[in-house]
Amino acid sequence: MKLPKGINLIFHSICSKGGMERYVLDLIAGLSQRGVLLRVVTRRLAWPSMQPHGVEFIVLPDWTPFSRINNYVFESRAVSHARLDWPIIGISRVPGGAKLAIVGGTHLGHLQNKGRLQPGLFDRLTIGHEKALYRGACSIVAHSERVRQEIIHHYDVEADRVITLYPPVDTTVFSLAARNGREALRQHIGVGPDELMLLFPSNNHTLKGADLILSALDGFDSRIRLVVVGKDALNHPRVINLGFRRDMPALYASADASILASKYEAFGLVGPESILCGTPVLFANTVGAIEVLSDAACVRFERTVNSLRAALASVLLRFEAETLALAEPGLHIHYPYSLDAHIDALMSQLLP
Repeated sequence: MKLPKGINLIFHSICSKGGMERYVLDLIAGLSQRGVLLRVVTRRLAWPSMQPHGVEFIVLPDWTPFSRINNYVFESRAVSHARLDWPIIGISRVPGGAKLAIVGGTHLGHLQNKGRLQPGLFDRLTIGHEKALYRGACSIVAHSERVRQEIIHHYDVEADRVITLYPPVDTTVFSLAARNGREALRQHIGVGPDELMLLFPSNNHTLKGADLILSALDGFDSRIRLVVVGKDALNHPRVINLGFRRDMPALYASADASILASKYEAFGLVGPESILCGTPVLFANTVGAIEVLSDAACVRFERTVNSLRAALASVLLRFEAETLALAEPGLHIHYPYSLDAHIDALMSQLLP
């Protein structure tokens, strides 16, 4: 496939986290490996290892102690630091100049799922930047069909300008090979052989549905242990807090199931990442990834205690029958999830 000589990419946070941060790291590395020169404009830079070849990082310093103000200022200024002779991929909400917009989730969709009917000042400013990004882009990539519909209906964007491209997964990292040493890691974490380990990756417990999960566990089967991976601890007798971890493939593989009960989750890379490590997921019906995961690998529930308990009961039955582990993970992910396939599809939208 023909590739441009160089690309500008704008995203506010280049660091090793989940979600869009993980996606952006993979995208930059994948384009670099293909020999594409990149200028990356960002607010924060913490590349997790040796920086990739041919990538120039432009870090715009913060102006204030307030993150939301800094992010708004960054979005307003970022395009002026791009190379004019290269196309711009806008992943942050940059108002104007981006040829291709990549959207992991919309602010209006987020507010709607939180029940926020009266947007505040910063909400309105954010939505204004989103509208400007979508209006100026030649093509818009949504990370799920749910997000695509939000862009079309909430922002009045023509349907033929928005395509769905589900995010890729690094199959060299997330694979059945991560199951080597599974039992030793479970023992180290403190999960007993007869306990069901439910992995909860979360950097925002309120958004990811921690209260619902804990309510469902109260008074429910005592064999379930909730293992939380994230910077903030959850205070509950059924919880094991691991803090921030970098060994996510091994943790997925050590679990019996992974869970998200999010109020709003545009996609949820936890799904394919966990499944490729042989571990099924329990996902609320608010998680975008349920569109492309099989029933055997993704147990769905409504965001109620009774629905989640029913889902947990079905997982416990499979746990007792020793039928939870997924022997052929790739069969359960119904989209082209390789990074190469994703970049090919992106480039077909970016090039004339």
